Amino acid sequence: MDPPVGALVEVSAGRGIVRFAGATSFSAGKWIGIELAEPKGKNDGSLQGLTYFSCKPNHGVFVRPSQVKVINAEPEPQPPRTVARTVMSHQRTPSTGVSRAASLRSNGASGSSSRSSSPVKATPSTSASAIASARTSRLAAPSSPAKRIPSLTLQPRKSFSRQLPAESSAPLSPALQTPRIGPSSSQEALVQVQRTSSPLALPPQNAVVEPPPPPSPVAHTFLQPPAPIDSSPSLNGTKLAPSPSISRVPSHEPTSPITRTEDSAMHAKIRVLEAKRADDARHIRELETRLADAESFVALRPKLQAKLQSLQSELIATKRALADAEQLANLGETRGADSQEQLEMAMLDKEVAEEKAELAEQELEEVKERLAHVEVELGVMKEGGASGGDGDSNAKTSLAYIQLEKQNERLKEALIRLRDMSQETEQEQRRRIAEMEKDITSIDDLQGQYEQTLIKLSNAETQISSLQQQLDDALGAEDLLVQLTERNLSLSEKIEEQRITIEDLEALKELTDELEENHIQVERELRDEILEREKDLREEKVRVGLLEDIVSDADGTIARFREVVADMQGELDSLRSATQTAQHESATAAHQTATMMSLNLKLQSSAAKNQARAVELEIKKLEARERGELLGIVQPYLPQQYVESDSDATNCYLFFARLGYKTDLINTIVGLAHGLPDSLNGVVSETLVGICEMRGRAASFSTLCKRFATILKRCDPTSFLNIGRIYPEIAPMEKRIDLHIDLLRRDEFREMEFVTDVLKMLAQFDHLAETYFDGFEQDLGERELGYALSYDHDLDVFAASIGLTKTSVAVILNDEDVVLDMGGYDPEEELIEPLQKLLEQCKSAKVLSKKLTKRLDDVIQESSALKSHLLPQLKTLSNAVPELVNFGISLAQQVIPHLSDARSAKAPFQLATVLSYAKQTALSTVAKDMKHGTSCFEAVGEAIAQLSAECNKLLPLAMEPESVFKISGTPPWVVRIEEIRASMAINAEAERKAAQLQEEIQGLVRSLKTKDQTIQESGVKIEHMERRMEAAKKQADAIEDLKIALSTARKQERAYEEAMEQLQADLDTFEQDNAKLKVLAAGSERQAAGAQPVDSENIPMEGNVETSHLLEQIEALRGTVRFLRTENSYLKGQDLLKEIQALPPLPDPVSRVRTPPLDPSGQSDTDESDTELPPAPPTIRSLATETKVLYRDVIKFSSSPRVVDLSALHAKRAESDCKGGKIWMRRKATPAQQVLDRKMEAERLSRRVRGLLDRANAL
Repeated sequence: MDPPVGALVEVSAGRGIVRFAGATSFSAGKWIGIELAEPKGKNDGSLQGLTYFSCKPNHGVFVRPSQVKVINAEPEPQPPRTVARTVMSHQRTPSTGVSRAASLRSNGASGSSSRSSSPVKATPSTSASAIASARTSRLAAPSSPAKRIPSLTLQPRKSFSRQLPAESSAPLSPALQTPRIGPSSSQEALVQVQRTSSPLALPPQNAVVEPPPPPSPVAHTFLQPPAPIDSSPSLNGTKLAPSPSISRVPSHEPTSPITRTEDSAMHAKIRVLEAKRADDARHIRELETRLADAESFVALRPKLQAKLQSLQSELIATKRALADAEQLANLGETRGADSQEQLEMAMLDKEVAEEKAELAEQELEEVKERLAHVEVELGVMKEGGASGGDGDSNAKTSLAYIQLEKQNERLKEALIRLRDMSQETEQEQRRRIAEMEKDITSIDDLQGQYEQTLIKLSNAETQISSLQQQLDDALGAEDLLVQLTERNLSLSEKIEEQRITIEDLEALKELTDELEENHIQVERELRDEILEREKDLREEKVRVGLLEDIVSDADGTIARFREVVADMQGELDSLRSATQTAQHESATAAHQTATMMSLNLKLQSSAAKNQARAVELEIKKLEARERGELLGIVQPYLPQQYVESDSDATNCYLFFARLGYKTDLINTIVGLAHGLPDSLNGVVSETLVGICEMRGRAASFSTLCKRFATILKRCDPTSFLNIGRIYPEIAPMEKRIDLHIDLLRRDEFREMEFVTDVLKMLAQFDHLAETYFDGFEQDLGERELGYALSYDHDLDVFAASIGLTKTSVAVILNDEDVVLDMGGYDPEEELIEPLQKLLEQCKSAKVLSKKLTKRLDDVIQESSALKSHLLPQLKTLSNAVPELVNFGISLAQQVIPHLSDARSAKAPFQLATVLSYAKQTALSTVAKDMKHGTSCFEAVGEAIAQLSAECNKLLPLAMEPESVFKISGTPPWVVRIEEIRASMAINAEAERKAAQLQEEIQGLVRSLKTKDQTIQESGVKIEHMERRMEAAKKQADAIEDLKIALSTARKQERAYEEAMEQLQADLDTFEQDNAKLKVLAAGSERQAAGAQPVDSENIPMEGNVETSHLLEQIEALRGTVRFLRTENSYLKGQDLLKEIQALPPLPDPVSRVRTPPLDPSGQSDTDESDTELPPAPPTIRSLATETKVLYRDVIKFSSSPRVVDLSALHAKRAESDCKGGKIWMRRKATPAQQVLDRKMEAERLSRRVRGLLDRANAL
């Protein structure tokens, strides 16, 4: 889960707060932007010129979500607002107005987002304060931005003065200012808030009322006190409508009607003032309720302070526990680091000891080799000494012999010392090996201690995690303390606001007293004015009496005038009737003239259209003739394969498309000839019903043909060719359709014959659909269109049958010769109107079906179709209409014979019988579960309405682009074109090859005659060549054997060369040792010569004997060296021979298969050429090469040091100690990964060795 923005998290660079989470432009994927607490970051929240968040430089870092460890998922608490800080000083500040006070009170009632978790319980008075605050805030905000009003502010009590402020007095008229008492702006605002509750004082919400005109000087004496109330601006952004000016009317105008208007206005003003007084009293009660709420908040303050102190004490204890936990965590980390360092030192000591042991083993081997060499030389020297004992006895007495004996003694002493040294060295090595074994045991102990330390480290990490959790809980408690402190400050702020509100209420009370005084004064003035209006009323009554006399005289005059007007009206009516007759005659003539002109224009336009159509028809005939000629020219060029296989399939596709088009053409022309579907709204005949039924059958046949054509257009080539075989059988069917088109052209169309032929072909095509066209999905759009067309044509048949019944009944009802037996029923109400209603419902359903059909037709034109989940709905819709069709046709079939009997006077027309027919038919078809007491026509109407609802539900789904999918597919003839082209290309190549072969055959026939003559000679030559071939085959076998022996000899030669190089190196080493020995021998001779100069006479004799003896020994030593060299080379040669013999025998030479001749019918891109060849079997040369490579890799691996590099780990730890926190380290640089890589390399080499052995054994 990704950390939310504002959460406290920890990353490798330290702790920080999430400031950004999402996708970036510098890299793909999701990134987390973190603001670090320390400057260990890489940026300031912006990267590559884009700012994702803002922070201090080097405090921002972007990491992946997987590298983030969430410490506290809650967002960081926001610092308290500056408003709360200002309230902490408990000083009186000016209020910011009604809107600010209302918003603060609403915030106090509802609570902000940071204080929503406060445990303070809401008091019952909170709801009342919330309602009042909501009303105040609603009134305080202006609702019309068109006209701004000055800010309404509440000032402290010290601002109450006897003058009106400039802001509030600006919109007032000079004539309406109060000379005695001028309330302050705060009082004026409160009065406006109270006044808005009266419905008579406010204009409409969006209306802008013009300012009142200045009143007359007379109104100044009556309306001075209430002037500030009536002329102050409203609180919704508009100005209040001014009250009408009240002026004292002089008594010398008793007949003026103004007095009644002023009287009603004064009564209205009295009612307004009473309503305002009730609002003032209610507002005072609300303010008293707020005061009680403020007192309750003040009472809760000590409890909150006590709770705050307890939380502070708990926070201190939690901080102490957190400090202890941090100390324990640090101690655990240091112990873990020490254990890790000890383990690393032990590993280093172990590796050093292993290296020392290996060096000691190497030295021991070298000493052993030297000892063996010395022993060999000693044996050789002894043998040389034994053979030299048979020499001249006189030679033993020579000085050289004595010197050689002394030298031999010295050599013996040297050998003894060398043996002692080798023994001491061996003992020292054994001692060191024992110490190393002890070190190994101590390393095992250290390993156990290391495992125990790891267990302790995991326990310490568990304790650290629990301590971190406790620390997070303590931080949560600190956050709760901060929230409680903030809530305490907000409550103190509310208390201060309540105090200000109390002061404002006191000021409001004073204002209320002043208003009461003004109300009493206004009431007196209104009473005086009412007395004056009563006096004026009496005068008006006298005036009304005089006017009534005048009216009675006028009535008599009017009566006489009406008699004269009536006489003139009669004459005027006669004149009007004559005028209308003349106008009607002129209009009839004009209409006839216009009709003739329109007919003339229609004839002209139809003649022009016919001429244009004739021209187009001739052009199309020319184009058709040219295309026919082009087809006749191109057809011989077509390959025979197309004519044999694809021609019928192509003609079959064109046949079905042509048949569907011709059927649609007949349908359209017949519909236009009979005026469908408009003719269904008027008089309907039986022929029209048959035409509608015929059009439905023809539409089904056309849809089936279109389905077949679509399947052929989008199917695979195999199905295309398979279906094409039926073309010769179905081709004659088109002649019947052409015959009906010819009859339609001559206006001799026979509907019954056409329906019969269509039904026959429909039955045959249904069989074709089951046999050849079943299981295809390419015709989904045509199937959907077929269901829609079936639904549409069935509605036409239903409407035609109902219209036929209605028309027939209406004709019988209007026939005077027919005896009517209504049975007490009204035919219009019981039969005609229900049938007309059904027709109207069917007409509305037809509108939806036309839209659906048009949509499906458009979808098919775009090579698309509706999704398959809509197909069952279309099918259900199409299957539901035949019940309605059965109802209409059955009703018409039953009613028409009854009407015929009535028309022939065999029986009277009985309406009850017709209604019983309708009911029986409905029960048997549409309304099988019709309820008792329900009309059959209502049941049928419900069925039609249900169909319309389903169609209306389906139509929006069909209109959605998501419900349409594209039907893709390659026409089969396109695929067949490629196949035919490929086959034609292959056939052309084959024909060319065949021609070449034919020429070769002819040449061979010609040469056959000549070769017959040389057959005998050839037989002799063949026998001779066979003998030579046998000899050559033996020579080839011998050559192969020699090649194998040569390769073996070359390998032996290479092995011998390597052995010779090794022997040459040994020889060089021995020669160097021999030279050293010579140098030592020469030095010893010089010392011996200098030590005995006295016996000079005997020296030559003795020197000659000793010298010869030494020379013999030297020769013997050289022979020994030669023998050892030959023996060494022999042994190496034997080892090499054993290795060669141990190798598996070489396989028999593979006889090369002759290259087969080219296949002229094949191509380079056939499937046989693309098959992968099996891998070649390994050869000795490849195995030798692989062996050398493997040997080099093994030597490189064994010679590489097995030392783990701990420098990177120590450097990282030193860096973590300096910076603090954890430092990220690459996994490949860790010691464990290095050891694992070396093990993996060893396993890889061992697998290669085993694989090489397996291949060599297989070879």
